[in-house]
Amino acid sequence: MSSEFLIISFVVLGLISGLFAGLLGIGGGVVTVPLLYYIFLSTHMPPDKVMQIAVSTSLAAAIVTSGMATFVQMRKKAIQVSVLKRMMPALLIGGAIGSLSAHYMPSKDLRLVFGIMALLLGIYFFFPRLPSLYIARSPNRSLPLISLVIGALSTMLGIGGGSLTFPVLLGYQLPAKNASATSSATTFITTCIGTLVYLIVAWNLPEFPSTFGYIELPAFFAISIGSILTAPLGVKLSHILRVSLIKQTFGICLSIVGLSMLFL
Repeated sequence: MSSEFLIISFVVLGLISGLFAGLLGIGGGVVTVPLLYYIFLSTHMPPDKVMQIAVSTSLAAAIVTSGMATFVQMRKKAIQVSVLKRMMPALLIGGAIGSLSAHYMPSKDLRLVFGIMALLLGIYFFFPRLPSLYIARSPNRSLPLISLVIGALSTMLGIGGGSLTFPVLLGYQLPAKNASATSSATTFITTCIGTLVYLIVAWNLPEFPSTFGYIELPAFFAISIGSILTAPLGVKLSHILRVSLIKQTFGICLSIVGLSMLFL
């Protein structure tokens, strides 16, 4: 596969990721990680760390889009700062644990865990009328524990965490706009800590072509640029298109991705 074709593939991947992020309000990792995994395999990258590189690259690219989203939400004063402060320590600790776990986990096992998560998210999006999660009337002492799990899963799988945080905050009866805004901020936190830990643990590993730590630099830059271009379009389309049908289509695609990661 030529370098020019690779760059084009990464840009297209970024465009798709940004579109879904804006359209459905989710992190792009559920799209970028599996596609990066198969692209990297086609380049004959050593398979023992290919999943870690896909996850880390996806997280690093998500810093850009989640940072922009957080900045916009801060200007709108939609972020529940008190809730974010309660979640932040656990998110940081969980994010570090998740990255360390992924580093020491065999790439094959990490791929299987991602496949299971993709299947579960696929079911969630395919059945949009599933009962809403109810945890408590307002954020309580259970929130830091749940945040720890969210942080760990987010960085372990490279999904940022927005798709996990948003329904949890709704379960604490936060208004949807505040839950979405706060979720963007938590995604920014987990992507930053996860990327930092991945850089540290991979610092002295044998270098792969075009990588910095576990981050594949051409993919990082191309995906970041592509997602920035299409995220605003996704937001506009979310107000025009029938979102329920889009969610169901996305759910089918995620389920196919999950099955491919589990069995191919």
